[in-house]
Amino acid sequence: MRTPRPAVSLLPLLALLLALAACAHMPRMLGGTGDLDLRLDGEQNHEASLPAGRVMVLDMRDPGLSGYVFSGTVFNPKLLRLDSIEPSDEGRRVRYSFTALAEGEGEVLIKIKRNEPGYIPDVFKRVRFTITKG
Repeated sequence: MRTPRPAVSLLPLLALLLALAACAHMPRMLGGTGDLDLRLDGEQNHEASLPAGRVMVLDMRDPGLSGYVFSGTVFNPKLLRLDSIEPSDEGRRVRYSFTALAEGEGEVLIKIKRNEPGYIPDVFKRVRFTITKG
C-alpha cells in the first residue's frame, strides 16, 4: 500500500487558502461588487485600482486628534467624483467616497494644516489610482 505524497495532501489546503484570499477581490460576475474600501493607516502613500463606475472609499484617522484640520482634497474631476465625506468610528475616523468616472490614472491628495494663521497645508494622504474599463 502506498502512502499519499505530502504535496498531494496539501492541495486541498492550498485551494482553500487561495479561495479565501480571492474573497476580498471577487469579480462582479461571481458576486463581488468591484467597489474598493481602503483603510489608509500608517503610510502616507497608497495605491489602488478599480473599474470605472465603481466606488472607492478612503478611510483614515481624523487629523483633528493631532491638532490639524482638513484643508482640501485634490483630484481630477474627469476621473473621479467626490460623493461624500463622513465621520466614522465615533468621530475618530473620516471616510471619503469617490465614484470612478472614466478609465485613466491619477492621484487623490488629502491635505491638512494646523489651524493657525499662515500655516501652509501639508499632504496627509496620497492615493495613486488606476481606473480600468468597467
